[in-house]
Amino acid sequence: MSAEWPVVPISSGQLLDVDPFDLLDHGIFRRCDVSKSGGGYDKFPEIALRYFGCAHHMQFIVQLFGCTNDCPYCYVTREGVWGYSMGFSTEALVEEFQFSECSVFHLMGGAPAIYMDDWPELIEGLALTRADGRLFHSDLLLTEHVYDEGLLRELAGNIRTIYAVNIKGVTPEEYAANTRRGFDEGLMWDNLEKVEYSGLPYYLTFTNIPLQSREKFWNRYVERFGAVNALERQRDSFTINLVDYEALKHVDDVPWGIS
Repeated sequence: MSAEWPVVPISSGQLLDVDPFDLLDHGIFRRCDVSKSGGGYDKFPEIALRYFGCAHHMQFIVQLFGCTNDCPYCYVTREGVWGYSMGFSTEALVEEFQFSECSVFHLMGGAPAIYMDDWPELIEGLALTRADGRLFHSDLLLTEHVYDEGLLRELAGNIRTIYAVNIKGVTPEEYAANTRRGFDEGLMWDNLEKVEYSGLPYYLTFTNIPLQSREKFWNRYVERFGAVNALERQRDSFTINLVDYEALKHVDDVPWGIS
């Protein structure tokens, strides 16, 4: 194991919303009750139950440095993405997870897939098994970079993992409003195709996207991947409604991209 993970502690804005009881290692990490995440809209608990056959209650949250987006609704805030980062080895993260006694290791960002090349090392280090019921969970934006098909297939080989694929816009206007960034639609669909054909276990989320645009997305999905696949994905997909977190008052306290 050799990777070093740039972990950003829980930001001052987040501390307005996070229960102090859930802070771990003096606020470098936190835990989250999966039934309460996102104000209750998150289907992760039922998706995980359907995939793995057992209930999961607490996530161990690791926030990694950097992001390709600049979302104005980000409850992590720029400080939680671009703030001072602390280097943790894979071994150290595994130890922190074990000490937390949580059942889900959630690698967040920012955009955690920036560090996708190191995910296999971390997953191997976690030594996840059916017997202990633990999982690795992370997020894909589809626009961080060009995904490596071989790496995705390698990740798909571990059956104790699940990924949220986050759709933050179907049109350039929506994407710009949700991320304050330009929309590379071709990259999004090309990466989704790689994810789909790799066999990676994933579900789709739609952030602040109206019904008409979600319908447009599914029509395009059917064209590429077929109606049967679409029915399967639609079952587990859900819309992320924006929550009025106290942290949102501090989203822009730190300049984007500046530590």
